[in-house]
Amino acid sequence: MRVVFLTLYPDAAASPRYRVGQFLPHLRSQGVECTVAAPMAEAAWRRLTGPERQGRAFWYHLHETPRRIEQILSAGRYDAVFVQKALMSAYLRGLPGLLKRRARRIVYDLDDAVHLAPPHPLRGMWKLLEDRAQIAALMKISDRILAGNAWLADEARKFNGHVDVFPTVVDTDRFIPPPNAPEAFSVGWIGSPSTTPTLFPLREVLTHLSGARVVLVGADARKLSWDHVIVEPWNFDTEVAEAQQFSVGLMPQTRDEWTRGKCALKALVYMACGIPCIATPYGAALEIIEHERNGLFAEQPEEWRASIDRLREPAYRKQLGEAARATVEERYSLRVAAPRLLEILRSVV
Repeated sequence: MRVVFLTLYPDAAASPRYRVGQFLPHLRSQGVECTVAAPMAEAAWRRLTGPERQGRAFWYHLHETPRRIEQILSAGRYDAVFVQKALMSAYLRGLPGLLKRRARRIVYDLDDAVHLAPPHPLRGMWKLLEDRAQIAALMKISDRILAGNAWLADEARKFNGHVDVFPTVVDTDRFIPPPNAPEAFSVGWIGSPSTTPTLFPLREVLTHLSGARVVLVGADARKLSWDHVIVEPWNFDTEVAEAQQFSVGLMPQTRDEWTRGKCALKALVYMACGIPCIATPYGAALEIIEHERNGLFAEQPEEWRASIDRLREPAYRKQLGEAARATVEERYSLRVAAPRLLEILRSVV
């Protein structure tokens, strides 16, 4: 079986890394010939999405469009095309129809609310080339849809009856509890610059925690010049070690439709490392976390402060952390999900 994975971004981005990249060793070991095709090379992607970017949208589309069209035209070489998230960051007219004509089978993987709006909308006169209904069209022509959470699955079923809830998972052989508990009580967050605004409502809480080390990994340091808070860059090679130094993991969220499409990856990373997560009770967090069993929910700032204080107790942290790890091993581990993805691909082909 030959499968081409059309990822929206290179593997350096979290979405293709967790929804495609980590599955490849298992698929290849089972005889699946896997080709990963992003619409942009990693060097160009980093250059056009980095802090020095200028005129990103225009140059981004200029780079991704011809390469993606070429990849779609080559789809007939494969038994199945696995589309991860979207065909392009702008919804250029005609692409789903072109894919339908060229592909033998289509599996569409949805881990974000990209049906609401394109990641990089076209602007000005170029908007005439945009098709805001492209994701709906892509869902209709797919032979199978994999949705990252229950809400996304319900949204997909409006257009296609062949939908599976396929949560984002983590490698529990890589994300493991630390051999020793951190020496100092540490409150941590791992994310990306784009999700930094979710931390803003917690500014007073995080800057006035006594007897606690606060570390924000991957946040936009330009927006977080806060007292008593450490902001560190995210790095693939160190992300596990960074998470293992947390006593408590945070996942504040905004309550909007876009957030409902998220798959609670932050929580899964903490929980796999045996670290209790405090989260906003919204979206996929409600599918993963059970309040006071494997994590805690908090809404208002005083609730976040109280939850952090509760987790200063080592025995309570250990109780929730062990239950959190067990939840991930049972339902959100690569070990469980990889054979399931192989089964789905074989059923389509």
